[in-house]
Amino acid sequence: MLRSLLIALSAAGSCSLLACSCFGPQTFCETLDPQPPQFPEPEWWIPSDIIMATKVASVEYGADMKVVQIFSGTLQPEQVIRVWGDCGLLCRHYVDGLANGDTVIWALQHCDLSGNGSCGTSFEQAGDYQLSVCGIYWLGYENGVVSGPLFTEGANETVTLAEFAGLVNGCLATAVAGNGADDELIVRDGDGGPWLSLPTPARYELTVLDAAGRVRLSRSWDGTPVQVRGLNAGAFVVRVRQGERSLVRKVVLL
Repeated sequence: MLRSLLIALSAAGSCSLLACSCFGPQTFCETLDPQPPQFPEPEWWIPSDIIMATKVASVEYGADMKVVQIFSGTLQPEQVIRVWGDCGLLCRHYVDGLANGDTVIWALQHCDLSGNGSCGTSFEQAGDYQLSVCGIYWLGYENGVVSGPLFTEGANETVTLAEFAGLVNGCLATAVAGNGADDELIVRDGDGGPWLSLPTPARYELTVLDAAGRVRLSRSWDGTPVQVRGLNAGAFVVRVRQGERSLVRKVVLL
């Protein structure tokens, strides 16, 4: 049932994509990245809240959802929120395919009330949420496993729920990244794992997460070359903090 639902959502998202000429990142981690290299002005797609929620009721082209778990944002467990999808004219996923009791993982944005004009209604209210189609804002969830294109476009990668929480922390930069050469992460291949370095020595905090969201390296760092051992081929996330500044990069290991 869940697989059918995800296929239906994907198909609906494709139609909406064509209708609104929408574009955005095609992996979940990139959707959370405030500075992906291929999109110079990504602020409009960053989600405000990432949650697990269960549908409790349908309402027009939206759904009332009960929050089960919060991975990012200010919502609270047991809170019931209204999430608006597409009425046929918006850059949103359709949400009316969910059955009451279905549990999903969504990355939400505050509702922009555009349905009230485009759809000729007055249903959307300040304080509601929306599920955009311009990026990867929904993931599958079943039996403690989260699935979807986490790091790779078009893939169905899986992580446990506990690992997903770590993945969100690795992909979502909560501070403002600085500019200039100091932010250029250098990655080179090496026996046993990649070497990481920064061009300017300073006092940093380094965290490396693998594709499953597991922390593979966490240490104070001065920017000089350091090797991350035991990483398999695939994507991993590097997070570097320096005071209030943060740099998050996804790296693909071949």
